[in-house]
Amino acid sequence: MTSLPWPKMPARLVARMLSGHTALGVALSALLYIVCLSGTLVVFHNEFSRWEQPGAAEFETVSPETLQTLYTSALTRFDETPDRITLVLPTPSVPRLMAGSGETYWLADETGNTGEAVHHAFSEFLVTLHMYLHLPNILGLTVVGLLGVMMLGLILSGFLAHPRIFRDAFALRRTKSARLGETDLHNRLSVWAAPFHITIALTGAILGLASIGAYALALVFHDGDLEAVFPPIFGEEAATGPAPNGVADIARAVTTLQDERPDLAPWLIYVNGPGTAEQNIEILTQVPGQLAYYDEVQFDASGQMLGSTGISDGETGQQVAGAVYSLHFGWFGGVPVKLVYLALGLALTVVCVSGVSLWLIKRREKGRPSPRLERAWIAIVWGTPALLAFTMLGSLSGLIGEALLTPVLWIGLAALIALAMAFGTDRAWSRSLRGITAGLTLAGLAVHHANHAGAFRGEAAWGVSTGLAVTALLLLASLRPWSWMSRPAVAPQARPVED
Repeated sequence: MTSLPWPKMPARLVARMLSGHTALGVALSALLYIVCLSGTLVVFHNEFSRWEQPGAAEFETVSPETLQTLYTSALTRFDETPDRITLVLPTPSVPRLMAGSGETYWLADETGNTGEAVHHAFSEFLVTLHMYLHLPNILGLTVVGLLGVMMLGLILSGFLAHPRIFRDAFALRRTKSARLGETDLHNRLSVWAAPFHITIALTGAILGLASIGAYALALVFHDGDLEAVFPPIFGEEAATGPAPNGVADIARAVTTLQDERPDLAPWLIYVNGPGTAEQNIEILTQVPGQLAYYDEVQFDASGQMLGSTGISDGETGQQVAGAVYSLHFGWFGGVPVKLVYLALGLALTVVCVSGVSLWLIKRREKGRPSPRLERAWIAIVWGTPALLAFTMLGSLSGLIGEALLTPVLWIGLAALIALAMAFGTDRAWSRSLRGITAGLTLAGLAVHHANHAGAFRGEAAWGVSTGLAVTALLLLASLRPWSWMSRPAVAPQARPVED
């Protein structure tokens, strides 16, 4: 017999490498689960931000003159004039007027005068969790983009590996064995929501890997010039020019936009280089009736229109690029679309969970149980929402500062995993963490309503509170002995073998 070209590996080393391989697979599945769960919540980012400051004035229309007043008011709030000032106009999804720069923004009233600072710590925490996993921007986007690619591969390979998946589309054997029930749940949700799953995975991969793609295009086609990649999609930079008295004429720019492009609804106004001879104005607009996330119209500092990027009505590639963001987050079509995305996002999250749970069940049935790994997975699945509820409570009460939300989440999750692997049963951990999540959610609601008693305005504030209350009550209901969620996910063995 021909000898192997490499030395024989010790059995103990092989076992350790196999254990490490398994742990890495579970870790990737955990990250995918966290991205799916947080993405489902981020669909309601605008509603969460309004809920965090429920007493802010809300209105859907504002005059050009008011915007000019807002710009002037914002200028006076800075000790040093920033490189860019942004005005956020009221829209149907966020009917509030704001202005600021960088990390500092202020709410404004209907006259354009700025007031209290914008503070959306928890909603922004959720966004950075979903988009970056709280990693540095480029690295985080890349990791999340790769998870999107992995998800797409899992979806497609899942269909190819199950030739009867469509024929059995309505089989749901929850009363049978744990394996059959988990298999049917996994396969049925995979089939019913397949178009949504593919859309989310594909758009997520595109958004996450766009930065790497831009660098690659710059190296191949533009001699490494990254700035040359974006103009064909997002338009050229606006021309510069002086403004009357050194103050950009916001009112004229908005009036011109309303006259020349009534099909566009102004949303964000950027004043680049305010107070300098090179200043200019960019107005990002929403495009009613289209999937395009935005279009951009450019003006010089005196308010004269220079042109638009054409994202909503330009080349096909531009229109596709403009639609990716809206399709991924469900930010089109208003609340009905968001509710559909909520249901489908939860289905995708359940598919992520059931896939690993099914694998653990099969291991146990084959005589290779992993009790510690099973408990660790339960800690991830139910510990993540518990810690999200804890960070929400801490943020709303002021006990956890914005800078501490991220370490609290990740250190807390690592601690829960370690504790779960050390003792207990998967059923006990599941019940405990569901009860804790419900209790923390209700506590957060109580604190929030106590802090803002009588200040709740608009449907978003009450809608988020109602949704969180219903979620907490459903979790409490799942603790009942006859609830299917209270059944052990894995049939117990007489003598479990620890990894």
